[in-house]
Amino acid sequence: MSELPNTWVQVPIGEVAEVNPRKSVDLNGDDLASFVPMAAVDEVSGTIAAPIDRPYSEVSKGFTHFRNEDVIFAKITPSMENGKSAVARNLNNGTGMGSTEFHVFRSYGAIEPEYLWRYVRQQSFRDDAQTVMSGAVGQQRVPADWLKEHMIPLAPKAEQRRIVEKVDSLTTRTARARKELNRIPSLITRHKQRLLALAFSGELIGKRPSKGKAFDSGCWDIPNDWHWMRFVDVAEIASNLVKPETIPELPHIAPDNIEAGTARLLPYRTIAEDKLISVKNRFYPGQVLYSKIRPYLKKAVIVDFDGACSADMYPISARLELNPRYLLYWLISDDFARFSARHEGRTVLPKINQKALNTTPFPLPPLEDQTDVVRRIESAFGWLDRVTGDHAAAMRLLPKLDSSILAKAFRGELALQDPNDEPVSSLLKRVAAERAEKATSSRTRKTDSKKDQAMVAKPMSTRDQLLDDCREWPATGLTYEDVARRVARPYDEMRDALFELLSEAKPPIVQAFDPDREIVVLQRAAA
Repeated sequence: MSELPNTWVQVPIGEVAEVNPRKSVDLNGDDLASFVPMAAVDEVSGTIAAPIDRPYSEVSKGFTHFRNEDVIFAKITPSMENGKSAVARNLNNGTGMGSTEFHVFRSYGAIEPEYLWRYVRQQSFRDDAQTVMSGAVGQQRVPADWLKEHMIPLAPKAEQRRIVEKVDSLTTRTARARKELNRIPSLITRHKQRLLALAFSGELIGKRPSKGKAFDSGCWDIPNDWHWMRFVDVAEIASNLVKPETIPELPHIAPDNIEAGTARLLPYRTIAEDKLISVKNRFYPGQVLYSKIRPYLKKAVIVDFDGACSADMYPISARLELNPRYLLYWLISDDFARFSARHEGRTVLPKINQKALNTTPFPLPPLEDQTDVVRRIESAFGWLDRVTGDHAAAMRLLPKLDSSILAKAFRGELALQDPNDEPVSSLLKRVAAERAEKATSSRTRKTDSKKDQAMVAKPMSTRDQLLDDCREWPATGLTYEDVARRVARPYDEMRDALFELLSEAKPPIVQAFDPDREIVVLQRAAA
């Protein structure tokens, strides 16, 4: 990591936050608490999106306890890698119970929960956590001790809030960009189907449909020199069953090897590699392979090699008057899917049989028009596919942009440093003193209060503490940080007390310049 700003320090997470704090709940059994299963945490927004209100008695045992402003962090694979973490907010009665697969961070006061959450949400942090996971495969978890010991760059408290605000501002923009980009695939799909609808009415090539050409319900008007035909009149389902052992080295194409609605062939293996035993349909170059299972998926592709396909597919040969690519685009169109839906037959696993397919309507143009239609479809689809590629590149860039924002934030390069911020060293001492005082107070409450009240002296004011302490200061003086280490008081109180002492008519403490160290120091005034 690059050098941090002077006002920052690196500290173990366990020094600024309690990891998996002990249960501390003051609820009756009938009181409601928020129950948070792993699925309720949205890994995209980093929020508890769907908590469930449950009586405390139902969830008080066997679950992880947390409260408002705690940070919860999935410790198990793959939830941890997926980024399931959140700052707990708006919990019923301020109390949450969740999956035992959450680690919980509770700030001691020196770190803002939102700052800590953004740090552990980083991809780089999750990558580091993944390297230390232990346990059986599929049940690996991040150890709590690793979290406690992991070093975090800690900014002054006020700067932490500025960093969170700046990160939110920037990531809101990337979230908006992500939302807009997420719309593009469906827009492209709809645009392609609109192009196909125009293609099979003749309008894509500038021809006007003629009234009265439709001969079947569901058909539409087409140009005068186009004709509605039955599928069987323009194409042949060339079923040719073979035993797989006779052609082990040939490619095997199944419905899963074809991308839905795009006519794109996906990676495939050989018949031997797929260890096939049942008969398959032989196919040859130039044929169209069409998946008869779930016709609404619109899976079809033209092959330029020979092989065998699943019995759930039809190898289809175009007759002389039909361009195979025109046939291909017809088979992946919404229009054809609507015709095939009439004959699906099954509800659990719909399919169209050979007889039904042969009876479906088919809009047949002259060969010259078919060629023109195919050319225009492929030109438009080519441009849309390039847009798809640009979209994919942009989607890959967004996580990197988010990671870059967080990396800059935790290097101190995102928000402005303010010299008036309480230094982290003072902050940590103050919080430690407050914790110690709280612990002492807690122990005191457990003893006889009257006896303790008689024994406990009234605490000194910050001003009096400074006056008492300055009697032991060296003659060369101390820096402000040195004084803060000796007199552990809240930053604001320390500042005000010093200003008051320095402003008196005869100040007991004075400021001086130390030429050897070239710094301003505080000294006890001469008697």
